[in-house]
Amino acid sequence: MSEMAFIEENHDAWLTDLKELLAINSIRDDQHADQAHPFGPGPKAALDKMLTFAKRDGFDRTGNVANKAGYIEIGPKDAKQTVGILIHVDVVPVDRELWDSDPFVPKIVGSRLYARGADDMKGSDMLVYYALKALKDQAGQFKNKVRLIIGTDEENDWDDMASYFAAEGRPDLGFSPDGDFIVENAEKGIAHLDLLSDSDSIQTDKNEPQLLSFQAGKASNIVPGVATADVLNLDAATVQIDFQKFLADQGITGSLTQEGTNSHFVLNGFSVHGSVPDEGKNAATYLALFLSQYSFEKTAARWLDFLGHVLHQDYFGEQLGIGVTTKDMGKTTLNAGIIDWQAGHQAVINLNLRYPVGFHEHEAARLVSDRFPWITAKAEGDGMAPHLLSSQDPVVTNLLRIYKEVTGKETHLNVSAGASFGRLMPRGVCYGTRFIGQSSTAHQKNEYFHLSNYEPAMKILIRSIKVLAMLD
Repeated sequence: MSEMAFIEENHDAWLTDLKELLAINSIRDDQHADQAHPFGPGPKAALDKMLTFAKRDGFDRTGNVANKAGYIEIGPKDAKQTVGILIHVDVVPVDRELWDSDPFVPKIVGSRLYARGADDMKGSDMLVYYALKALKDQAGQFKNKVRLIIGTDEENDWDDMASYFAAEGRPDLGFSPDGDFIVENAEKGIAHLDLLSDSDSIQTDKNEPQLLSFQAGKASNIVPGVATADVLNLDAATVQIDFQKFLADQGITGSLTQEGTNSHFVLNGFSVHGSVPDEGKNAATYLALFLSQYSFEKTAARWLDFLGHVLHQDYFGEQLGIGVTTKDMGKTTLNAGIIDWQAGHQAVINLNLRYPVGFHEHEAARLVSDRFPWITAKAEGDGMAPHLLSSQDPVVTNLLRIYKEVTGKETHLNVSAGASFGRLMPRGVCYGTRFIGQSSTAHQKNEYFHLSNYEPAMKILIRSIKVLAMLD
C-alpha cells in the first residue's frame, strides 16, 4: 500500500483510537498507586491501551517494563543500533472549573479536538503509532531496529524512563514528537528549588489582618491557573471594592466571599507550560500582589511581598538574582509552580527553573538564602543537565530535509526551555507534531489538537522514521 493510500484509509481508525486514549484520565495518582499501577490507575490504563492497539494490529514484539513503560518494536532484532521514538501517555492535572467541557470527554469543534492531553501529547502518540503501523511490513529492510517507547511519568519524575533504560538499555538515536515541527537539538537544563520559610500562628485576640491559608499550583511545570487564600480581619466593604478594581485593572477574573471575619479569595490567572511562564499569568503572584497592600504581621507581610513583588513576572530569575544568559542557549526561565502557606506550618514555594550552561542549582539556592535570610532554599537534586546535539549530525540534517520535502517550507533548529524525552538519547532531538505558527495549548484549559495536522504530520513521521532506521 502506498504512503498516501495508508494515510487516507486509516484516518478514521486513527481518530477513533485517539479519542479512546484521550478518554483515559491518566493523571498521576499516588494515593492509588501500587506495584501494578506505580503511578496510579490512569497512567497504567493508558499504557495498556497502547499495547492493546499493538496486539490488535499484529505487532509481535511488544513489552511492558515494570508497569511503568512499554515498547512496540519493528526492524531487525539483531541490529547494532536502536532508533527510539519516545512518547508519554500521562497528562498534567486539570482545573476543571476553568474548562468549557469535560477534559476527559473528547469533543470536536471545527478542526480542533478538545481534551486534556490532546496537545501534550496523545495526539502525537497516535500519529507516531500509526506511522509505525504504516512501516511495519517493510521494516525487514531497515538497518536499525525501531522502538516506540511509551512512558507514563513524563509530567512528573521521569521514573518511567529510568526503569525502562535499566531494563532495556538506552536508544542510540531518535526523537520525541513532543512539541513543534522544529528540530529542537538543544534543551535547557531543569532544576527545582524549594523555598521554605515560617508562617504565622493565628491569634484570635488580634484585629489586624491574618493570613490563614494560601494555595496555588498542582505541578511545578505548570504556571498556576488558580490561587486561593483565606484572610481574617479585612474590612468587608473596602476589600470587595479593592479586589474588583484589581481584577479589572489586571485583566483577570476571580471571586471574593465573606463569612464573618473571614475573606475567601479565588483568583483565576492563565495557566501555560512552565517552560514559557511569560506566556501565562501566574495566579499565585497576582493574588499575592493584591494582598501585599494590607498590613499583615511581619512574617506574612514579607512572604506576600516576596511572592507578589520579587517573583511576580520574574520570568527569567533576574529579580530573584539567579538568572543566567548565554549566547547559545538563552536565558534561565523561572516558574513559581507550587505555593503553599498554612498558618502555623512551614510555608513552601517550589520554583521550576530551565537553564543554560553556566547555571548551577546549588549555587542558586545559596544566593537566594543569602539575599533573603528568612528563606531556606534547597535544590531538590532531581534536575537534568542541558542537552545539545550538533547541528551537523545526520539526525538533525535529515529531519530538516524531510520537513521541507513534505511541506515545501523551511523549518529550523531551536533551543527549548521545555523538557522532552528526546534529550535522553545521545543523538536525540524533539521533533513535532505541531506546525510552526500553530498555538500550543499544552497544560492549558481547553487544550486541543489540530486535526488538520493528520495528513502532513503522517507524511513527515513515516519518512522520518524510515530515514533514521537506515542511518549509520
